[in-house]
Amino acid sequence: MFWDVIARIKTRLGIWKGRYISLTNRICLIKSILLDIPLFFLSLFRMPSVPSVVLKKIVKIQRDFLWDWKFDWRKIAWASREKVCESRDVGGLGIIDIKVFNTTLLGKWISHLGSTKGELWKEVLG
Repeated sequence: MFWDVIARIKTRLGIWKGRYISLTNRICLIKSILLDIPLFFLSLFRMPSVPSVVLKKIVKIQRDFLWDWKFDWRKIAWASREKVCESRDVGGLGIIDIKVFNTTLLGKWISHLGSTKGELWKEVLG
């Protein structure tokens, strides 16, 4: 299931491979693709835990695309992963950390589960 998500991300980012686009446009593409494609899977299923090959693969694809437009060359990361995932308000690039994003989306379901009463979806899960 998650391997399908990785394949879709690679395909969508692969369209832009070899094109000269600015860092700002690459950040915009990463944000839109990483929010669009895995949103459904990440909101319903917990990403595999340690060692998460899927998480590492998504982060590698994201990192490779961010720092260089060619997937086959060695790249220099000009900022740490933590700095890249920080909010733009504090000097980061505002790229979403996939693991935190997954946990947040699952937490939203737990919140809904505790706050709603008598709804059909809650009865199906219970």
